[in-house]
Amino acid sequence: MDNLVFINSNNLHEEPFTTSKIIAKYGQVQHHTVTRLIQNYEKDLNEFGRVRFKIYTLQTKGGIQKSKIYKLNEQQTTLVITYMKNTEPVRRFKKALVKQFYSMREELIKRRVERHQGIEERNALTDAIKNLPDSKYSKVYKHRLYINITRLIYKILFNKTVTQLKKQFSVPEKGNLRDYIPKTELAKTKALENQAATLINARLSYKKIKEALLNINSITV
Repeated sequence: MDNLVFINSNNLHEEPFTTSKIIAKYGQVQHHTVTRLIQNYEKDLNEFGRVRFKIYTLQTKGGIQKSKIYKLNEQQTTLVITYMKNTEPVRRFKKALVKQFYSMREELIKRRVERHQGIEERNALTDAIKNLPDSKYSKVYKHRLYINITRLIYKILFNKTVTQLKKQFSVPEKGNLRDYIPKTELAKTKALENQAATLINARLSYKKIKEALLNINSITV
């Protein structure tokens, strides 16, 4: 079966959802039947989060028409399907939907675990910089070192700037880039930060750290 469950972006805090169009298509009922059901029981659905929708403009032979498509989270979707007739297509759809919501949840949980572990690794990097002796390294130097190493790591992994990556992953203005980085790349980011922390603890200069990271990862920037 096709994709039934979606997220709006790579943000690991996103909530998986499906749409009234998907419910209608795979439950083999008219879309207006599903939207009417949602409207009739909107008060019930709101107990599981605000019911969201988008209005789409369609060009038809009769002119321009507007269509309201609802976006429902897992609990809302489950409730709507419960209110539908238990036909064979609806039962098949229910089983497929449960599997996909579960799979999406598992993936998000794995990414959140990676993110939490990444915070710990990030702390290792920031701690290494903090532990540089104040008598030899100024606060300005430490701050600049942190920024430069962060930029270097992203450049090594993605060959892009932080600004370019935020645009690539559709990160909002105040969003945290690391919440949007895919799990595999986040693991690589953690590994590089560990390497950088070790080099900082060895009291190497930024120039030497950069040379070492590039040499270790066999990449030239």
